[in-house]
Amino acid sequence: MSEDIKDIQEEIVSDFSVFDDWMDRYRFLIDLGRALPPYPEHLRTDEWRVKGCINRAWLHGEARDGRVYYQASSESEIVAGLIALLLKVYSGRTPREIVDNPPDFLQRIGVWENITSNRINGLNGMIALIRGVAEAELKAA
Repeated sequence: MSEDIKDIQEEIVSDFSVFDDWMDRYRFLIDLGRALPPYPEHLRTDEWRVKGCINRAWLHGEARDGRVYYQASSESEIVAGLIALLLKVYSGRTPREIVDNPPDFLQRIGVWENITSNRINGLNGMIALIRGVAEAELKAA
């Protein structure tokens, strides 16, 4: 990957800064979620289901060649958009990069203050899955 993980987070903050209100940001999130690649049916299992998410959502992580790649899907358009942001930052990164770079951009774009508590639980579940796969890879190395 050519771009630093911090640069990707800055790019997301910049993308969101053009919107004056959260309704526009929600529409942007929904568009991002709609652009996610299809999620394989065989991965729609309890093992990869996001814990705490009121809508069904799945996030699968797999290590290959020293990097971790994620795929994800959600029945909620807004959750799918949040997933798209997390994948943009973390998929294809080394486990160390993932563990060492928390998703600070979410605070900076105002996500935590503008989504429901159920979505916060789901978002925390997604972050835990992303970190969990990376941490398991670090332990295995």
